[in-house]
Amino acid sequence: MRRLLLLPLLLLTGSLSAAGAVQSESDWSGTWRTYWRDMGGYLIMEQRGDSVIGRYPLYDGRFEGKVRTDAGGARLEGRWSVGARSGEFIAVLSRDGSTFTGRIDEGEWWTGVRMGQPPMSLEIGLRSPRNALTTFVVAGNIARSGKDDVWGIAADAVEFGPESNPTIRPEQLLRVRELFALIDLTTFRYWTIPEPPLGADTLALLLEQVRSNVALKLTMHKDGGGNWRIVLPGADEMRATRAELLAVHGGKPPAADAFRRLQNPRDTMRAFLEGMADWDGPGRALALSTLDLTELPELLRRSVGESKAQFLRRALDHIGLVGLQSIPDDGASRDPYVHFVHGGGPTVIAPTGASAAARWQFNAQTVADIRDIYRPPETLPPPLATPPGAIPDSLFFTIRGHVAKSAPYLLGRVGDTEYWQVLAGLIALTAGIVVARIGASLICSGLRRLPGAGTHTLRFYWSLVILIALLTLRPMPDVLGIGEGFREYSLPFWGTLGCIAGGLVGWHLLQVFGGYLTHLAARTEKPTDDILVSLLLAGARLGIIIAGAFGIAFFLSIPTTNLLAGLGIGGLAVAFASRETLSNLFGAGILVTDRPFRRGDWIKTGDIEGSVEHVGIRSTRVRTAQDSVVFVPNGKLVDSTINNLGSRRYRLVKLQLVVTAGGTPEKLEGFTTAVRELITKKPAFFADRTDVIVAGISGNGITVDVTTYLDVDTASAESAARHALLLEIARIAGQLGLALGSGMARPAT
Repeated sequence: MRRLLLLPLLLLTGSLSAAGAVQSESDWSGTWRTYWRDMGGYLIMEQRGDSVIGRYPLYDGRFEGKVRTDAGGARLEGRWSVGARSGEFIAVLSRDGSTFTGRIDEGEWWTGVRMGQPPMSLEIGLRSPRNALTTFVVAGNIARSGKDDVWGIAADAVEFGPESNPTIRPEQLLRVRELFALIDLTTFRYWTIPEPPLGADTLALLLEQVRSNVALKLTMHKDGGGNWRIVLPGADEMRATRAELLAVHGGKPPAADAFRRLQNPRDTMRAFLEGMADWDGPGRALALSTLDLTELPELLRRSVGESKAQFLRRALDHIGLVGLQSIPDDGASRDPYVHFVHGGGPTVIAPTGASAAARWQFNAQTVADIRDIYRPPETLPPPLATPPGAIPDSLFFTIRGHVAKSAPYLLGRVGDTEYWQVLAGLIALTAGIVVARIGASLICSGLRRLPGAGTHTLRFYWSLVILIALLTLRPMPDVLGIGEGFREYSLPFWGTLGCIAGGLVGWHLLQVFGGYLTHLAARTEKPTDDILVSLLLAGARLGIIIAGAFGIAFFLSIPTTNLLAGLGIGGLAVAFASRETLSNLFGAGILVTDRPFRRGDWIKTGDIEGSVEHVGIRSTRVRTAQDSVVFVPNGKLVDSTINNLGSRRYRLVKLQLVVTAGGTPEKLEGFTTAVRELITKKPAFFADRTDVIVAGISGNGITVDVTTYLDVDTASAESAARHALLLEIARIAGQLGLALGSGMARPAT
């Protein structure tokens, strides 16, 4: 009982969070959605200065409080009242003013979310027993989908007795829920509810359960104002009837979310309506699960399914649905349920298989005919008792509504396509091409500024135009409501064209950015940068080819599992037939990992010697000293010895000089000393690693060996240093009267 009294309070502050706009952290005014341990509800608050007054219509409650602002934020303290009962509350507003958290009395929690819109309202009709029962059932169906405030509307269609029935609002609402749960276990048509005898103020009703002989007995009563209401049965009577009705369910009520399993026509209709009411959340997937989309190509099931759902929801709204309880809930019967029939086709919910666990869905024929089903009743005004749940917004129906008002002649059709859709499609296509050409021109202009970008071909430009146009026009089929007949053939074509255009654009962009990355790699000292760039570009090109193939397969509805299986089997065959190619591919990876050289290095491997120009996926290109180009397979390259002459820290200079004349001991000593001093003075040589010695005497002359090291980076610098050194040595020999050469030695003088 205490918890029931706390409900109003929780309602009070709880609805604080879902405000459409951020509020001041001390502003409590507005509509709030509140929550507490057992239930929830809407609260309307108004703040004037530091005083706040509020009401929660569902519980007929009131509260008053004062705002206290300190370092912890805005705090609201005051008292609540529901009838003769009252208590204290405290709530703390979040800093952005969108939510609050609070307590009631001894510590019961309650929270709130600010709402951007007022709670749902429903027109009440109580002028006949049929009106009263309709109001109660429609309100109950809406309320149990999450709109708790509508229980108050259902309660207005109930008459509560003075003694055996509850008198305070929270208890009344709980009993109203219990009564609705009993009615929901029955199945009845509203036109079968009789009119009361002339002058009578009571009417007895029997609502039967399809799967048993049990009936729920209800009494309708007319008050002094002429309004009819359902007389709430006593607690004992409801308890006994509940036990009888639940017998077919094993004595336990169905789970709250059991309808999501779609085990009967009523479950399917409820899941569809509640899913559509939450279209921008998880409800979209729930609504689509109620449609049999198996006849549609897999490529179109999502987009076309959403369009079909929008048409079906609006058709149901115009056709009318007094309550879900008019739809059978007996899943044991496998007979399809026909909800509506006219010349455009029937609206049918049918099981998807013979098994007892098979789901019930709006059948494939209904899905196929839904546009024709929608058109005849679309000019009918919605009935008083519309299906529960909001209709989600749709740009297509908004545009179509404007066309119907301003140019109804454009609603004429060519097949499934209306005139305005053709006109709007041509306008959108023209605008898309203009935008694409402007965008492509700007992109090409920007790319030309990159180092190494080069020029752009017409093929790249027009591929870019096609790609941008397709991306720009991608939402148009949904916005314009293009039928699945046209999409079935146009989407594979445009999708395949987009994949090809995207592949060409990607290929060219790789060339552009490859040139830019190569330019950056040339400015770094890491030996693997340019090799890595080459391999990454090659891998990216392979990725473009694979992605394009899978994209085309997707748009042509070729199962990717078959494609992958084909690739797997084909891959094994290719692996056996292309062992050398695979070896080269792995060799390219090893070259990146081991870093044996970089582009521009002079290497020697086997009989091949030259400068590395390019490392690809399959081979490495080497330019020899004869200016020829040799392609060395990567697999063989990594298995051979590589002498990287370009990675030398110091370059060895080893000279063997033969003194053929004038080689006296004194002159030889002076010669070796002068050569050593010459090398020591040159900064490019290492003095501490220099040796100049008389190495031998033979019949050809006296041999002098010169060994030293050069600190240069390139072969050209090494050649220049050797050239200068040899000239200086020849000059020293001439000054000392020594003859250098390889002829016969002459006698010393």
